Order: sequence, then C-alpha cells, then structure tokens
Amino acid sequence: MRKKAVVIVIAAVVIAILGFIFYRLNDNQETSIVTSGIAEGTEINISSKTAGRILEICCDEGDSVVKGGIVIKLESDELAASVTQAEAGVARAEAEIRVADAAIEGARANIQGVEADIRNDAAEVERTKVDMEEAEREMKRATSLYDEELVTQESYEKALAGYHRSVALHESSRAKYSSTESKRNSVAAQLNTSLSQLNAAQKGLQEAEANLRYQQSKFNDTVITTPISGMVVFKAFEAGETVSPGVAILTIVDMDNLYVRTDIDESRIGGVVLNKEVNIMLEHSPEKVIRGKVSEIGRYAEFATQRDVVRGRQDIKTFRVKIAFDNHNGILKPGMTVTVTIPK
Repeated sequence: MRKKAVVIVIAAVVIAILGFIFYRLNDNQETSIVTSGIAEGTEINISSKTAGRILEICCDEGDSVVKGGIVIKLESDELAASVTQAEAGVARAEAEIRVADAAIEGARANIQGVEADIRNDAAEVERTKVDMEEAEREMKRATSLYDEELVTQESYEKALAGYHRSVALHESSRAKYSSTESKRNSVAAQLNTSLSQLNAAQKGLQEAEANLRYQQSKFNDTVITTPISGMVVFKAFEAGETVSPGVAILTIVDMDNLYVRTDIDESRIGGVVLNKEVNIMLEHSPEKVIRGKVSEIGRYAEFATQRDVVRGRQDIKTFRVKIAFDNHNGILKPGMTVTVTIPK
C-alpha cells in the first residue's frame, strides 16, 4: 500500500513539473503582442499674427472645418482706415509723378524752342555783322570822297548814319543771342529740377506702395483661415475676447490621416516590422475591429516603462510605433484608447 502511495506522489510531481515546463514554454512563445494605444493625428494650432478682438469665430469643439475656410475674423476698423490712408498716400505720390512728368515734358519742349531761337539769333548775328562790315566800308569810302570834296555832305552823313545803324543792329542781335543762351541755361536748370522732382516722386511712390502693402497685410491678417481640413479639438477663445499674436485660438486635427500610437517595450520590439498588419480594437466597442498596418517604428528607445528588479540590469525602455488605418467612417476620434494586437 505504501509503495502504491509513493508511486502516486512521484507521478503527481512529474505531472506538476511537466505542466510548469509547458506553461513556461507557452508563455515564452507568445504568438502576438497585445498592447494599448491612443488615436492621434496631425495637429495644428490656429493663432493670430496680430493682436485684436475676435469679431467672429467659426465653430465649437467637435465641429469640422475645410482647408482654406475662414475660421476667425478680428475687428479691423482701425486697420481698414490705415489701408485707406495708405491708398491715399499712393494716389498722392502718383499725382506728384504726373506733375513732374508734365514739367519735364514742358521743359524739354521749351529747350527745343530755345534751341531754335538760338539758331535764328546766331544767323541774325552773322547777317548783321556782314551788314555792319559792308556799312563800314561804305562809310570809309564816303569819308575819303568827302575829304576830297567829291561827294556832298549829305551823302557823307547818310553813309555815316548807315554805319552807326548797322553797328547798333549788330550789337542788338548779339545781345539777343546772349539773352537766348541765358534762357536756354535757365530752361535746362528747370529740366534738371523737374527730373529731380520726378526721382523724388518715384521714391515717394515706392515708399507709399510699401506702406500700403504693409497695411494691407495687417488688414488681411484679421481674416484667419485653416491650412488643413479636420476637426476642432480645442477652442481657447470666444467672440469678443482679445487675443495676442502667437497664442493658440483653435486646435485642429487632420481626421483623414489619424494613426494609432503605441509604445512597445524593447524586449518585444523585435517582433514588430514595417507594413505588418495589425488589429485595432476599440475599448468601448470590443466587437469592432479595425485593420491597420505598422507605418513607423521609432529609431531610438524612449522613456522606461518598467523597472528591472534584477541587480545590475537597466530599466526596460520602449519604442514608439505608429499604426496607419482607414478612418473614413470616423469611428476613431483623437485621444481614444484602443487595444492593438500585433501578430508575431
């Protein structure tokens, strides 16, 4: 009887040992990695470039927005007035350019007229010089004949008067020529002044246009659009509140490109490869399973999730893994917790 009992005990011990070994082997050869994850997506903060009071804000948290759509309008009365003032500055500068252009055109026309007068006056100086020289010869001949009493005094005086008249005409033509030359110099100076005024007006126009662009840019900044389509997940301000530059007003997530982020500890990351198909299960609806693929594996280990109690060994760290999936039906929302099953 005692012998039979010993056999039973030995058999029980063997069975226990075999069961423990089977359990350990099975535990060490898991067929999949099951872990938790969080649904995330490309996230942007909508902020203002300028300080101002919110006039309109498009939506509330949970609402959808379309790329390029207006989401925020700031009060813009003062900026609109600045734009109007800048436009008036541009108009004034353009008017000054037109005035300078007209002055230049007039000065050039005057120069052409004066140049023609100078040519005519030069010809008149030459003609009166010839007449004067001829009258001088006639006067000398008459004087010689009068001294010899070969001509009457009347003829002599007539020749003398003709000479003096020709000298006066020649001096008059020379004076007129000098006056016309002075006029040309004056008109040339006027042209240079008009050219300087045009240059200044053009610079003024450039400055006015730059100011208009600046004021228009500030005015345009009061209308804020979204660069992506997605869902508003955070709203920090309401209409009527004042915002500062760079402060987030809305946070928008791209719902068309959500992904699941999970952290796999370093002891299991070897079983995860790119493009491997995985199952995503919703915490609130375990019966709904979404198919996904591993789209990204972190290159470097991140924070430790477990402390190894074995002396001399480092803490167990994790690798971030992204899983892409099709969310066209919108089942997953940013921030949702899911269970991820990655087959080995």
